[in-house]
Formats: sequence, structure tokens, C-alpha cells
Amino acid sequence: MNFYNTYSNEIRPALRSLDVLIKSSEDDIAPDEICSLLNISRKEINKIVRAKNIKNISSDCIPLIMLNGSSYICRIFRKSLSYTKNTVYSPEDIAYIYSIDAGKVTKACDKLRITEITEDILPKIFKNIS
Repeated sequence: MNFYNTYSNEIRPALRSLDVLIKSSEDDIAPDEICSLLNISRKEINKIVRAKNIKNISSDCIPLIMLNGSSYICRIFRKSLSYTKNTVYSPEDIAYIYSIDAGKVTKACDKLRITEITEDILPKIFKNIS
């Protein structure tokens, strides 16, 4: 099994669904829907909503919830925010964002002879990380 399976079966679908939900500009989203997409408990989302004084969950609130959530997808979101101006990443950047061993990312890049990592070649790299 490689990291690509995790990326393609869990990370990418969740991010796509969240992107669609955010762009839909919905005003009243069911907490259970957000819990499911973010893989956080109802207890956790209730805690975030109370702490951030969110009256109802709208599309605009999703990034705020993600910034405060504890799940893997929320951590990826938080970490990736420091790279919003980047179009090219280092193996260390990818290791940090996705919580992967940096040596494994470097090894995969070396194997593929990749010197600059862009979003579109991440799947190739992830296929080479066990």
C-alpha cells in the first residue's frame, strides 16, 4: 500500500467535497455533514462552534472550523496555508504538509528524478511512498 491510496481515497475526495460546499454559499449546513467531511466528532464541532461563536454553520464558516479541527484533513489545511503563494514545493514542504517522513518524500523524488514538486505531480510522488 502506498500513500497515493490515502491521498486518492481520503484526502482528495474530502478536499473536493469541501471546496464544492464552500463555493455553494449555503447558509445552513447540517453539523453532521461537516463532521463527516472533516472526520471530526459531533462533540468536537459543537465545541468549535461554541468557542468561535458560530450561530449556524454556513459555507463561510467551514475554513474557520477547519482551522480549529483536530482531524488529519484539518491539519493538512492548516499546514498548507503557509504555502498559499507557492507553486513549487520541496520534499520537506510536502513531508510537513502531509505528515510524511521527509526521507521517504526525498527518496520518491530522487527515484522519479523530480527536482521541483508541483500540485499536478503529487500523485506520482505519493505512489512511490509506502
